[in-house]
Amino acid sequence: MPHNSFDINYLVMQFLWCTPMNIMDSIISTQNIGCLANFNRQKEILEKTVNNELIKMYPVKRSYQQMFLKLLMRKIEETGGEIHDEMYAAYCNLISLPLNECIHYRHFLIDDKRLDYISIQEYTNIISEGTTGLCSWQGSVDLSKWCIENRNEFSGKVILELGCGVGLTGLSIIKKCSPKQYIFTDCHRTVLEMVSENIKLNLLHDKNIVEIKPELKIGRLKFQMKYNNTDVGVMELSWADIKEYLTEHWIVPDVIIGADILYEPSSFHILASGLKTLLSFHNRYAIIAATIRNMDTFSQFLHQLELHDLSLEECSAPKGTIHTQIIDSPIQILKIVQKR
Repeated sequence: MPHNSFDINYLVMQFLWCTPMNIMDSIISTQNIGCLANFNRQKEILEKTVNNELIKMYPVKRSYQQMFLKLLMRKIEETGGEIHDEMYAAYCNLISLPLNECIHYRHFLIDDKRLDYISIQEYTNIISEGTTGLCSWQGSVDLSKWCIENRNEFSGKVILELGCGVGLTGLSIIKKCSPKQYIFTDCHRTVLEMVSENIKLNLLHDKNIVEIKPELKIGRLKFQMKYNNTDVGVMELSWADIKEYLTEHWIVPDVIIGADILYEPSSFHILASGLKTLLSFHNRYAIIAATIRNMDTFSQFLHQLELHDLSLEECSAPKGTIHTQIIDSPIQILKIVQKR
């Protein structure tokens, strides 16, 4: 294998998204790790990961950075190489810092040709403030990839996302699919605050901003702005209030989006009822990314769809391999429509 065959950019991409260490170990092991003994290679990896200006400004977990450098140093030693002093210094600096961080960032590559990233601020704990919506899940990654590959489904459309979480899927659609309007919704106050911050982080600095509207904190709408030709809104909305939402004369969405929202069977009736209401208008449909952790749970959701005269078809999986699958549970992309 050629000396320069180690794909540093792929490694960097996985680092920025905090791909688990067991997968990172496998990624490195399947490449020509002998070149890690080269000091210039080590310096390049350092500059593109822990010393990256993006990481200095919006850091991934410090514990993750520590484990990443520890893995690299172990791999270098296994090849009989010498570890560069700067790598030791970076590692020592990291272990001297406290690890009691509650918020960190991850950076998701949405265009490998332009190296265009979405940076996501999220809570370090999977469950925070009584919700799982303050961190990104694999379903949102897969749905983001699927939407980008099927951007014509969303171009010029009004999109409403149920259970938006920290905003990865919505930001991917806004930046790459040119919808007419995108509405992030959730019923949890902290989730709405965090997704608003992630929208500002990724869109406010962009030269394509044509208008910024002041924050509105009265009623459902919590934040609003315009990006390119897309109206962007953040709205408080529980699934039980979807009929009320429509009676308030908000715009009826063309497409409903949801990622990793099928985890609590007790909510399936309300979700299916809300979907039935939204899909009762002509030519509307929902695209849902469902992580199949438990087949019985998924079957309960399918049963509720049947009870509400909704049908579904499984869409083809996204082809893109920009980011590694980090869970064993299968993920299905579902298209849901009202039965005719």
